[in-house]
Amino acid sequence: MDLNTPSIIEEFPYLVILAVVIFLSLVEVGYGFRIVEETVKGSHKPPSFHHPWDLFWHGVKESIILLIYFVIPLILVVMGIYEFELFFGLDFSFLTMGCYLVIGIIFFLFFNVMFQGAVLNMAHHGGSIASGFDIPSIFRKIRMVKLKNMLFISFITIITLYIVKQAIFDTLHALPYMLPYINISVGDVVSTVIVAPFLTIFTARLLGLIDVEDNLN
Repeated sequence: MDLNTPSIIEEFPYLVILAVVIFLSLVEVGYGFRIVEETVKGSHKPPSFHHPWDLFWHGVKESIILLIYFVIPLILVVMGIYEFELFFGLDFSFLTMGCYLVIGIIFFLFFNVMFQGAVLNMAHHGGSIASGFDIPSIFRKIRMVKLKNMLFISFITIITLYIVKQAIFDTLHALPYMLPYINISVGDVVSTVIVAPFLTIFTARLLGLIDVEDNLN
């Protein structure tokens, strides 16, 4: 959109929709954190959906943690490889897609384990964002719940988010459009309102359970 008054007025409905979508997405992330938080405390049923503003701020904090643990390291790695190529005059274009995929999976597993440890540590400290960056406590948490369990959750996350989710979303996206003007199909609504939240609940519950088992032992 152009940064001029007529354009802003014209795009205002879309900005409102975007703001609502972002808010609901963060509430969804916050609810996932609440699932982890109550699961590690021994709860056997889904938490109630109350205090949406608390859920929103939990979603904001977890999103910040996600940004720090994934996006920034990814950018630094990509920039580092690029600068390395320039400095030594090398060319890594010979690397196949399979090599990039392996590197990507290794990168994801390492930082996802750190991210999971941060979320579990936050769950034991009332959602404090500072606890999400308490590296010694996070490493202790990873040792307590065992690295193999964290890697198992990571593999489940990969399968759920990048295979099952994409297959379901792509299939549903092919359904007829219900609102052609804004390009929303029946599949988009079903995926966003039903499929995605249940995947969030599943992965959040699974993460919390590995810490419960440790506490019970």
